Amino acid sequence: MLAGSTLGWEQPMAEQHQPRSIAEMPAQRPAAPATAAEARGRFFNTGNGFNVQLPPVPDRIFAAEPAKALDPATPTGLIACDISADLACRFPATTPLVLAHYARIRAGESLTTDFIASGTIAYVITGSGTTQCAGQEISWNPGDLFILPGGEPALHAAADDDAVLWIVTNEPQLAFENLRAPARGRGSH
Repeated sequence: MLAGSTLGWEQPMAEQHQPRSIAEMPAQRPAAPATAAEARGRFFNTGNGFNVQLPPVPDRIFAAEPAKALDPATPTGLIACDISADLACRFPATTPLVLAHYARIRAGESLTTDFIASGTIAYVITGSGTTQCAGQEISWNPGDLFILPGGEPALHAAADDDAVLWIVTNEPQLAFENLRAPARGRGSH
């Protein structure tokens, strides 16, 4: 509610420091609470209600990660685009809610992923192959995009040439909220 409403507030907004963003708005309190419960009341907004203070996401060009993913000498594996130190995160993150990886898979080899995420988005940069997940198989080629469910391991296999996939998950979001990947649902297979 705004200052001057019928509930009243301790200090009108005009007399307070004018916030530059909604997150800077202070929690509001009733000016004349009628009960002990009302006196304990605090009214928050969407910007400050959860007391989450995240640093800004810095501008970043990821050059080393794609170069490594495309290097023929790089073994099969994941290469994370991790700037968690800049974001003050206790877990790998590309942004506060997303983690991007390059998946390099050498010809004839496979890579298993099992992300703690709601789902996975994969884009094929180079190569061709298959992905097996949740009892299904997807064949892919350069330029293909596919989405996989969370809570399911996936086996990515390159065919006759090396493959590089761009894989994005919401692992940081689940880590921040201390959540697990969704459980297998009935009828989803």
